[in-house]
Amino acid sequence: MQKISLVILVTGVVAAGMWGISDYLSRKGEEHGDVTRGQSIAEQTCLRCHAKFDGDPLPDPSITDAPALASFGQRWPLENLEEALAEGITVSHDNMTMPEFSFTPESIADLLTYMESLTREAEAKSK
Repeated sequence: MQKISLVILVTGVVAAGMWGISDYLSRKGEEHGDVTRGQSIAEQTCLRCHAKFDGDPLPDPSITDAPALASFGQRWPLENLEEALAEGITVSHDNMTMPEFSFTPESIADLLTYMESLTREAEAKSK
């Protein structure tokens, strides 16, 4: 009985590993996020306080130092935000605590893809 359980366990681990590898290979080279869905997420959450680009007026005049979304990708790799978005970002702006948002892996990919598009657009504007 113990031998059968071990065989089932090993088979399950191998199958899970193969599924993970095939999933990775099937997505290799594809963008994992959707810009339109990411824009919708940003409009519902981020753009209530953050501007899209440096120099744009901030949506909430009581907040004066919320950085523009496009500037995030210019400051550091956007994938560095993945864990913070998954666990809930807690940051303060002008002595105001940012609302805590936590996102699904899919919504994180969408939001980061949108932010990446804003970064590219900002870089194109600056040339």
